[in-house]
Amino acid sequence: MFLNMLKEAQKNLFLDLAVKAAEASGGISVDEKNVLKEFALEMRISPRYECAGTVAEILGELKRISTEKELKIVTFEILGIMYSDSDYDDAEREFVSAVTEMFGIDSRTADEMENLVRKYVALYTEISGAVLT
Repeated sequence: MFLNMLKEAQKNLFLDLAVKAAEASGGISVDEKNVLKEFALEMRISPRYECAGTVAEILGELKRISTEKELKIVTFEILGIMYSDSDYDDAEREFVSAVTEMFGIDSRTADEMENLVRKYVALYTEISGAVLT
């Protein structure tokens, strides 16, 4: 949704982080692969489903080269992938917590972002049901 606002280096780091996010619950689901592909298409970069870097390295570099606004975009979109398979488990919650902590995003803002993503997913599901049935 907002990924086109990121700079080239941020886009590649974001996709690496998104791969790690998708792996957080033990593997990448088909739904998560689809989201990763959509992210890549939106950013106009090649899709990928593997990443060699560590989460800490990726987060550190993103924090170093990004503004507060860009870090919020990254966080919001990472929440999107966590909700893409309708199963937001404890491992994924811990992943998001690590992201928000590293980026210095307070818990109130993180909760608001999560609530908005939940609403977005519910609305998207409702619209899809109306259009695709």
